[in-house]
Amino acid sequence: MATSQYSTTSETTNAGRASRVLLGPCSVQLRDLLRDHVPPQKFPQIIRQKMANYKWTKPQRDLILPSTGQYSGNYSDFDISLLYTLLRNLCKIPKHKNGWGDDPDPNDMSLAANIEMIRICRNRVAHALDFSLSDLEFNDIWSSISTAVIEMDKVLKSNHKHEKDVEFLRYEPMDSEIAKHFKETLRKQYEEDLEIKSLLSEHIKSSDQHIKRSDEKLDGMTYI
Repeated sequence: MATSQYSTTSETTNAGRASRVLLGPCSVQLRDLLRDHVPPQKFPQIIRQKMANYKWTKPQRDLILPSTGQYSGNYSDFDISLLYTLLRNLCKIPKHKNGWGDDPDPNDMSLAANIEMIRICRNRVAHALDFSLSDLEFNDIWSSISTAVIEMDKVLKSNHKHEKDVEFLRYEPMDSEIAKHFKETLRKQYEEDLEIKSLLSEHIKSSDQHIKRSDEKLDGMTYI
C-alpha cells in the first residue's frame, strides 16, 4: 500500500509533542504566573478597570468580560494567547531588553523574556509547514521551552514542578489522534493571535487618522 502524505512520521510526531507541551505544562505555568500577580477573585474588577477597552477577540471578550455577570473561573480556560496578553498588559511585569513583542536576547533570563519565548515557540510550531518539525527544529524549540520553563519555575518557587512535566512529555508516547488534537488546538490559538494583531493595527490606524484630522482642524483655526 502506498504511503499517504498524511501518515504519521517522526516529523509530525515532533510537532505534536511540541504542541502538547505548550498546551500542557507551559500553559499551566503561565496561568500560575497570572494567579501570582492577579488572584482570580480580583480579576473581574481589575480587568474592567484596566483593559475593558482593549481590542479583544469576541471569544476572549465573551469569556473575561461577559455581557451579563462576570468571569468566575480560575484561569484554567485561558489559552496562551490570552495569558500572554494579560501577563504583558495587566501584571506590571518589566519588559525584557528588546521590548514586548520582539525576540528577546538569547542570554536574557528575565521573566518577560521567558514569557515571550513561550509565545515565540508556540508561533514557530503553529506556523510549521504541514505541522512538521525536523529533529533539529524540534530540539531547538524544546531547548528554548525547557530553559524558559526552568527560569519561570524559579520565579514561582514551584520546586521544578513544570520543568518535571516538560521533561516527562519529552519521551511520552504520542498517539497520532492525540497529536492531531494538540496541533489543531495550537493552530487555532495562533490564528486568534493574528486576529488580535489585525484588530490592534486597525485601531492604531484609526487613532492616527483621528489625530491627523484634529491637527488639520487646528491648522485651519484663527488664533486671537
